[in-house]
Amino acid sequence: MTAPPANTKTLILACLIVSIGQLSVGLLLPVLPAISQSLSEDPQRVQWLISAYLFAFGPIQLLYGPLSDAKGRRPVLIAGLALAILGVGLCLLPEVSFKWLLVGRLLQGLGAGCGAVVSRAMLRDSFAGPALRNALSYVAMAAAFTPIVAPAVGGFIGFHFGWYSVFAAMLIYLLVLWLLLLAGFEETHRGERQTMRFTTIIANYWRLLGLRHFLGHGGMLWGQFSLMMVSVSVMPYIMQQQIGMTAAEYGSWALIPAMGLLLGGVINNRIQRFVAAEQVLRLSPFIQLGAGIWLLCMPVQPIWMISGIFIQALGNGMAFPNAMSRLLEPYRELAGAAAALSGALQMLSASLLTITLVYFGVATAFSLGVCIVLGAVALKGLSWCAIGRW
Repeated sequence: MTAPPANTKTLILACLIVSIGQLSVGLLLPVLPAISQSLSEDPQRVQWLISAYLFAFGPIQLLYGPLSDAKGRRPVLIAGLALAILGVGLCLLPEVSFKWLLVGRLLQGLGAGCGAVVSRAMLRDSFAGPALRNALSYVAMAAAFTPIVAPAVGGFIGFHFGWYSVFAAMLIYLLVLWLLLLAGFEETHRGERQTMRFTTIIANYWRLLGLRHFLGHGGMLWGQFSLMMVSVSVMPYIMQQQIGMTAAEYGSWALIPAMGLLLGGVINNRIQRFVAAEQVLRLSPFIQLGAGIWLLCMPVQPIWMISGIFIQALGNGMAFPNAMSRLLEPYRELAGAAAALSGALQMLSASLLTITLVYFGVATAFSLGVCIVLGAVALKGLSWCAIGRW
């Protein structure tokens, strides 16, 4: 099905917007050790630059969803990205302290939270039926592909220009996208506007939380994302500290899992006419399980470690589009609220999981393999909850 030109532009903008959240995390991961050394901060404290962003990014979506249903997608996007730009600007202050880095990351998360919500809601406004599933598949691949590629880019920039330049790259991306939205994005929410009454917002969220469809498909989406975030958080330590790579060398190797993610997306698009989304979602936990067992059994060498993450990324690439499209399809009138609640719980679960793993010292190939195996078992249980049948 060919989309009208206006809808194609909306789809492209949605892919760029949804990448903001993961780009802001992935670019920073490879330079965390450099920030720790430069500012003489404990490595565990420096991890809060990731956690603080996720804590702000997740819950704020609960406000952006109803706000975009009430006021429109365009003004919410423009205001939110302006706040994110301000946050990154604070991180670029001369001789910035760790305290101001944390404040900047919090503001960046508060502003960027609009992207995850509005990108999906604007597609729900513009597409319907099979075209909606196809559009959400592209956005899902963009959302999943970015955190795989971003560490490679961040490692390259950080190695050649220093960790400070990573924040400059974030600022340039946000500014260019903000100007594109200001000049070329037309409002997509042309239907009846929702009210911003607090009781109505809470009632809508409570209704969604009581639906097995929402919790089951949402849980699979959040679980897949959390496992991916765990892998991209731990792999720099495995490759740089256990194996002894530089950040630039790791950046080159990190491109290989990105190919796995793309391959998973291509396979999904090829088989979606013949294989139902539910069947793909039943299969994907077994791929994650295989990745976890691989990391547990193989030697701690670059090719074997990256191969394990390649397998995991393949499963992510197949699962993300199906879980996301199945999640949002029934909620046309509550597109903003459904996208907001899903996005908030997705980022909150990833944040809590990464903090827990940092607390327990998960930084080796063996411990990562154990986490992926346990996550795969949990995902299989969620697929049974949402779809039925093992």
